[in-house]
Amino acid sequence: MKRFQNILVPIDTRFEKHPALQWAVRLAEHNQARLKLVEVVPELPWIVRLAMADAEHMQQVLADDKRRNLESLAVPLRDQGFDVATTVLSGKTSFEIMQEVLRSGHDLVVRVTKGSHSQRTGFFGTTSMRLLRKCPCAVWLVRPDVPPRFARVLAAIDPAPHDPTRDRINKMIMDLGMSVADYESGQFHVVHAWNVFGGSVVKSRLKPGEFDQIQRKAEVEVAAVLDGFLSSYELNHRSEHVHLLDDPVGAGHAISELAKQQDIDLIVMGTLARTGVAGALMGNTAERVLDQIECSVLTIKPDEFISLSSENGG
Repeated sequence: MKRFQNILVPIDTRFEKHPALQWAVRLAEHNQARLKLVEVVPELPWIVRLAMADAEHMQQVLADDKRRNLESLAVPLRDQGFDVATTVLSGKTSFEIMQEVLRSGHDLVVRVTKGSHSQRTGFFGTTSMRLLRKCPCAVWLVRPDVPPRFARVLAAIDPAPHDPTRDRINKMIMDLGMSVADYESGQFHVVHAWNVFGGSVVKSRLKPGEFDQIQRKAEVEVAAVLDGFLSSYELNHRSEHVHLLDDPVGAGHAISELAKQQDIDLIVMGTLARTGVAGALMGNTAERVLDQIECSVLTIKPDEFISLSSENGG
């Protein structure tokens, strides 16, 4: 968990409790990392700017108020010896956060899963999902309603032979998941969910029993690949808390169901670009998992991930 040295913490100072900040402080203490607290002031709607003669002054008043609030959070931390900076930004939240990451070289963003004014249904808000898709560094989203303690950690891996990028990201997921569980004296789980691609279509075109043979053979091969990856951790697919799941519905469904059954507090997973546009979208599995879980999540991106934060986003 000593990977993170420069942590960005978006804050909504209207609230009294800041679970993301609580966890970021613990991370900073463990890693001897720098912290930056940031709040984004949305631009006033154009109709307000037209109707209000002193709109620019009002925008500045809001920014000054946020700056004071951030400093009130930072000062006690500085008194404890933490290296804490504060910044107030103006614009669309996710875009400004990503620009700050690029400007200051942050290696982690820690934020609550959903803001109070999010228009997106589900556990993760609009800004969180945009950060997960496009932010150029790791993103750690913390539940807003409970103190951040991760007693049960799940590493969602997807080993694939002859894929160096996927191999690196799987190792990062394992190492970070294990270090969080160790730090929290918690329980560490590993999951790899798979299925026969196009299984339902293939099954419909085969004689009875033929598809079962294909599936059994595929499971043996998948288990062998998983065991090869886990061998350096002295684990295999039969180890306690290692879950090899055959899920005909889709890997996202299997992982989210496992997280519920095991009462997982934190899922560590990777996000890879698809559709040929670097950094544009997460893989299908990651999207499905995030649509169905209700726990904290840490997402890791490959070093060659290219952010699209220059794209206009909220």
